Amino acid sequence: MSRTRKDCKGMKDTVLEVVRRDDGKFDLFLNRKLDQSERPESSLPEWLCVRFGFCGEEYHSILKEVNLNGRVTIIL
Repeated sequence: MSRTRKDCKGMKDTVLEVVRRDDGKFDLFLNRKLDQSERPESSLPEWLCVRFGFCGEEYHSILKEVNLNGRVTIIL
């Protein structure tokens, strides 16, 4: 059984936002509140995959969008 937040029925309307800073680090918001600040790209898989279940192709898709647009918003 998966225990990631994206698979949990009680987590509807949760907003996850990843923002790329000018210095190349990332700020991570959960429900519009800052959850992680100044995270290096190397720590993103831990946060997105382990905590939220966005692994493999899903993770790479998120990273691609945030690198192109500066941010990505995901509604869980």
